[in-house]
Amino acid sequence: MSEKRKVVVTGGSGRLGTYVVDRLKKKFDVTVLDIAPPKAAGVRHLNVDILNLAGLTEAFNGIDAIVHLAAVPNPRTSTPQACFTVNTQGTWTMLQAAEDAGVKRAIVASSDAATGLHYNPTNWPPQYLPVDEGHPMRPSEVYSLTKEITESICRCFAVRGKLEVLAIRPAHIVFEPEYPELVARGADVQNYHLWGHVAPQDVAQGFERALELKDGSYDCFFIGGQDGLNERPTLELFKDRFGFEPAVRKPEIYAALPNAGIFDISHSREKLGYEPEFTRRDYKKS
Repeated sequence: MSEKRKVVVTGGSGRLGTYVVDRLKKKFDVTVLDIAPPKAAGVRHLNVDILNLAGLTEAFNGIDAIVHLAAVPNPRTSTPQACFTVNTQGTWTMLQAAEDAGVKRAIVASSDAATGLHYNPTNWPPQYLPVDEGHPMRPSEVYSLTKEITESICRCFAVRGKLEVLAIRPAHIVFEPEYPELVARGADVQNYHLWGHVAPQDVAQGFERALELKDGSYDCFFIGGQDGLNERPTLELFKDRFGFEPAVRKPEIYAALPNAGIFDISHSREKLGYEPEFTRRDYKKS
């Protein structure tokens, strides 16, 4: 029997990290790198600052792959300076340490916010639907900017050829405390996540599939639910919000599922084999 691949999950003790670690530990030899100890049993813990290049390089020695979750996940919970530093410099430091330590692959958490379509930018509607990975990017606030820069850093390291890097763009990740608010969010024409959602279990699936992908050349993947939080048809909501009908590049998606999401998960399905297991109806009120 072959030995399990060794994987470090940065930020593995956080809300999303707990789900990712629980899934990955079934197939991989997982170590959590976080200031807090992991909740999962039987998982090693390393307390190393994500900005400590020497410490990370030492921690990554002998590691096969890294899942990078350590970041400020919400721009309203930190100062803009802290958000920018942790999310951008932290990503660069992690990837440089991984390259120096001879790690083969890193899977990095970006966000659908990298497009710049969140936080209600009135003059920046989606250029077409569904929004795919080739859609133009124009972030206008710090969190979205850090995710665009994160992806640029990932491409830079991938081009250097020593380290395989893949970026994952989750939709808004729905955790249980949010369940009571989701019906109202789905009905809100001005919802700043464009009605997008994804369960943390599905995000964990996306990271697992990216780790197992044979093709390690740089790529980026939207990970989300197949539907939106909205009950009303997505194209109808779009027109109410932006005042015009969208250009629809894949009309078959909205014909088959009228409340299909704004962000296109086709690439993740086709290349990763990703398939969301949760819809908006699976988020039950506590």
